[in-house]
Amino acid sequence: MFGIVFKGTKTRLTLVCFVALSIVTGFILMLANDLLGQVFNDYILVQNFQGFALLLFATIGLFVFVFVLNIFIAYLRADFQYSSLSRLAGHCITRLLRAKSSYFTNRPSAELFTRLNEASFSVSFLLASLLSVVSYGIICIFYAIIIFRIDLFAGIFTILITPVYFIANGWAGDKLSELMHEKMAADGEMSAVTQEGFENVNNVKTKGAYSFFCGRSLTVLNKIKGISVHESTLEGYINGITTLLRIITPLLVIFAVMQFSSNFDGGAAELILLYINIPLFLVTFANLFAQYVEYKAAKPFIAQLKEYDDVELENEDGTELTAFESLRTDSVTVNFDDGRTIFVPDFEVKKSEKVMLFGESGVGKSTVFNIIMGIITDYKGDIYVNNINLREIKLVSLRKIFGITFQHTNALTLDLRGNILLGTPLADGKLEKLIQLTALENQSDVKGDAVLNNKVLSGGEKSRIGLSQTLVSNPKVILLDEVFSSMDEALESKILADLFREYPDRTVICISHRNSSRVFFDRVVGFG
Repeated sequence: MFGIVFKGTKTRLTLVCFVALSIVTGFILMLANDLLGQVFNDYILVQNFQGFALLLFATIGLFVFVFVLNIFIAYLRADFQYSSLSRLAGHCITRLLRAKSSYFTNRPSAELFTRLNEASFSVSFLLASLLSVVSYGIICIFYAIIIFRIDLFAGIFTILITPVYFIANGWAGDKLSELMHEKMAADGEMSAVTQEGFENVNNVKTKGAYSFFCGRSLTVLNKIKGISVHESTLEGYINGITTLLRIITPLLVIFAVMQFSSNFDGGAAELILLYINIPLFLVTFANLFAQYVEYKAAKPFIAQLKEYDDVELENEDGTELTAFESLRTDSVTVNFDDGRTIFVPDFEVKKSEKVMLFGESGVGKSTVFNIIMGIITDYKGDIYVNNINLREIKLVSLRKIFGITFQHTNALTLDLRGNILLGTPLADGKLEKLIQLTALENQSDVKGDAVLNNKVLSGGEKSRIGLSQTLVSNPKVILLDEVFSSMDEALESKILADLFREYPDRTVICISHRNSSRVFFDRVVGFG
């Protein structure tokens, strides 16, 4: 999975530039410190200001150059992070869309989205942090070299202070990682609870259930509040320890050097440089510790993305289907988790036939459509297309031959054209013809350029948009699953008549409860 992040010449070039710039920054820091020591020793401390300006501005220029390099390094890191985010999220979204439909059965969409978003962001941040580890590690080494060059004992005493940082902050880092995991779970729960409230807003209003739904949200919000307060307190503690050590460490190191290092011959300039560089060394070390905390926090996110990467995909192997001749069912039954068993009657449909599946709700009409389209794969018995067992047919090719319109089609936040085409290129004349065929002329005139959603469309409008989506792909077999249940009989009759007149050679299988629709079909298959 992570291999997709490091693909491409640009990514490799970014990594090389990142490491190279970090090394260059380290050498320039050493040179700048040498000049700074010269500024103090040769000019400021002896109050000799002849020729001082040139060296001063050269020193300042080097530190400014380090600043510019750090900005560019930060840019490369951010670019790599968000490129990684796009690749990881795109990869996982593609995998999930191609996963077996059973994967989504007990997973609320809002929670699934939240987990995917947080996992992708966290792991991409972790990958960028690995670059930071390289950069901080290189700079940390150069700061150590600068300190050791000033005095050997100063370097040794500074290094000996670093375990104190781990002892003081190690437990806090572990606890902070746990809280990040808890917050992720609570955020997912919050998304699911809030979406349920908004999706059922009319039911909330009519049932007067405001307190119930608000109470559910407040319960989760209070949980998030407790986690966030604890998290912020720990972050404050870690930052406080870092600040405290930055202040007292240089004092302790200088004191230790002056007490124990008989070879220390540095003057005031060397002491000033130690006081400047020891805190910078500790800050860089603290940044390395922060990356360690990020790694621990990201471990469950890595596992989450691995779950998405390993999700069981629909079978994309099998016989390529290029035409349609016949469809036949043979002793098909489906056992659902709730204990229900659906028995599908044996029937056969030939090319160009118009067949109606008739029966009460829950007797298996939609189930057989879901089996044909590869949404339900756990069934007994057999279905044959062109005398080839459905289990042996390549799904991608089958879905080019079979087009389905579901009973409930959700509108996307796009205009009417975008909702119908779903990215498929189609000439305007053909699109207008589809709009007329599915009786969406009025919607095109009134709402054509408006962004649609489920709230502004009736059930019948959404069903007709779904039918238009199906016809865009020009399938050989058209499956209509209760498409007309949200329309009156007159509109249903008009669309069926126009559809059969426009596509006389297409096979149409339609699920309906209305006896009045029977006259349009060659025959009726009774269910139940």
